[in-house]
Amino acid sequence: MKQRIITGAAIALLMIAIFLLSGTVVYPIIMTLLCVAGTWEMLGCIRQRENKLLSIPAMVVSLISPLLSCFFGYGSVLVIVMLYIAVLLSESVFFDEKVKVVNVSEVFMTTLYVVLCFTALLRLRYIETGAEYIYLLVFVAAWVTDTFAYFTGFLFGRHKLIPKISPKKTVEGAIGGVIFCIIAFIVYGISVEKVTGVGMNFVMLAVVGFFMSVVSMVGDLIASSIKRTYGIKDYSNLFPGHGGVLDRFDSIMILSPLLLFVVENIKLFN
Repeated sequence: MKQRIITGAAIALLMIAIFLLSGTVVYPIIMTLLCVAGTWEMLGCIRQRENKLLSIPAMVVSLISPLLSCFFGYGSVLVIVMLYIAVLLSESVFFDEKVKVVNVSEVFMTTLYVVLCFTALLRLRYIETGAEYIYLLVFVAAWVTDTFAYFTGFLFGRHKLIPKISPKKTVEGAIGGVIFCIIAFIVYGISVEKVTGVGMNFVMLAVVGFFMSVVSMVGDLIASSIKRTYGIKDYSNLFPGHGGVLDRFDSIMILSPLLLFVVENIKLFN
């Protein structure tokens, strides 16, 4: 427990520093490194890390996708995705003894999930939204939902949510996480108005907070389901007591494309 607390505090301080420096080159570098590390962890989880024909293309895609999105937009990643699947499928043709179609499907789906999510997280910081720090809502939704779902579940939890995947999560905890996430989004909106003078659509902000809280918990369950399928406890031991990148960013990852879609298609500002 002591190690977990110390590591958690260190992660918190590191993230604060990253947020403060998010207007510099530090943010894209960190997000790219997290994407690469997350892809490496996923390849280890699905036991394809040693298959260089599959792991090398995956690592290359995880490195270039976030950086290209900064210069050419999130849509440019579609070209990379098409080339990625073309390379993997071609390998299944020319190296059929080492690369099976089922392995291609497994590597493509799992690593692409990591790459697209971290690329969206990076893209969010530089998209014109009307509020410079709108990307922080991803972290607000994930951390508030997780924290208050835990405490609400600890205090009032009686009914298990999905015990086969995550035995400790409860329905009461999930409800608490959603409620406090909505409150946090409203507080965020009030803060933005006071600091920037930009008017916020509080009704839409509350609706988005609700859906992002729910999706945050789904992301957590997806990561747990993958680990359970492959029989591992943590994706890595990069953060002692907390697991790896995919353990710490599971909810944040799935929320990033969702928020990117929201800010591009839904009016959050008056």
